Amino acid sequence: DDYGPVIIDLPQAVDAAANNNAKWMLERDINNMRDYYGLYAPQLLTTNYAGEIWALYEAGELTPDTELTGEFIADDSAADVDSVLEQIKAAFAEEEERRARVAADQDD
Repeated sequence: DDYGPVIIDLPQAVDAAANNNAKWMLERDINNMRDYYGLYAPQLLTTNYAGEIWALYEAGELTPDTELTGEFIADDSAADVDSVLEQIKAAFAEEEERRARVAADQDD
């Protein structure tokens, strides 16, 4: 269109939520387009539409009306694995307590 290239959608042959390679495929395709069009519009070469689109998709915020900027800085901070494991353990313990209550109610 008059404002530049338009990204149509995630690869249609891939269920992005269930395919471990979906992010890689999307990045490859978008970056290939960026690199090609960057030959004619060098300012595109510094953009990161792929990262921006994937982050919006993962957050559930990607819509047909989303206006992309091409600006994206990846979060390279280390994951707090211990905190995640504690939350999983707490959820597991809560579920065990719930099941014990249900079993006790059925015995009464």
